[in-house]
Amino acid sequence: MDVWIKEVIGRLKRSEATVLFGGHAAKDKNLTTEDADNVVRTVRIGKVDDTKSTQEKERVCFKNYFDKEGITYFVVTEYHPDFIKIITVIKKKGKH
Repeated sequence: MDVWIKEVIGRLKRSEATVLFGGHAAKDKNLTTEDADNVVRTVRIGKVDDTKSTQEKERVCFKNYFDKEGITYFVVTEYHPDFIKIITVIKKKGKH
């Protein structure tokens, strides 16, 4: 994991931080209640995806696979001093 990602993640304890949905993630993605729960869970316990994270805007991508649904969620987040903001969500069938 890159040093800048460790620094950004170290600002907030993601298992306890407030997680908010940005406008694009909340309105344009047509997420069900179950999807929204899985997205928040992905932010809290998912693995960091170094290849999708971008240093210039300090956006960190998390991914998590849910066996029951057979879906992998990729969640792009932006860290703020008091909360974690979800920028966008990508759902893919299968384990990625």
